[in-house]
Amino acid sequence: MLLISLLGPGSSGPATSHPWVGHPVPGAQLQPLFNAEEAIDTGSFAGKVTLVNFWGPWCGPCLMEFPELLGIEQRYADDPDFQLVSIAADGQWMAGKPGLFEEDTEQLKHDSQLVLAQYNSAMPVYVDLNADFRRELVKLNPQFGYPTNFLVGRDGTIKAVWVGYGGDLAPIAKAIRAELEPGQE
Repeated sequence: MLLISLLGPGSSGPATSHPWVGHPVPGAQLQPLFNAEEAIDTGSFAGKVTLVNFWGPWCGPCLMEFPELLGIEQRYADDPDFQLVSIAADGQWMAGKPGLFEEDTEQLKHDSQLVLAQYNSAMPVYVDLNADFRRELVKLNPQFGYPTNFLVGRDGTIKAVWVGYGGDLAPIAKAIRAELEPGQE
């Protein structure tokens, strides 16, 4: 099921009650779309606090949250223990749809670059080319929406998940702080 949601982060319940929470991040390789030179393996998330953001340049709620997401990226830009992994999608993949799939990378790259250019951002953007990462995630919970953000702890497990955007990424920023500075919330 594909969801494009205006629901706020955690609006369907606490972000820590999502079915993905507590599971290790599934193994997958993300290809660079632009502003990145090498593929990134999700196994490399362990050891860092990682915010994963699935978005699309066609997705209104994704574009609405984008300035706040860039603010989070800038806030932690100098922290070697944090990384934001932005994964753009063309919106054609649907959970549970059988058959082969491949993102339209040329159009996706063009459209995503236009979005980042509006904010003068050089944020690295990756692509889940054949939806392998998303397929593994939906095995844990079949609903998937855009935007989806999830926080991976240093131990490589998913700590919190937010589907949709409700006008405020403060819960995400708070969760990042809590992971980076336990007990300093």
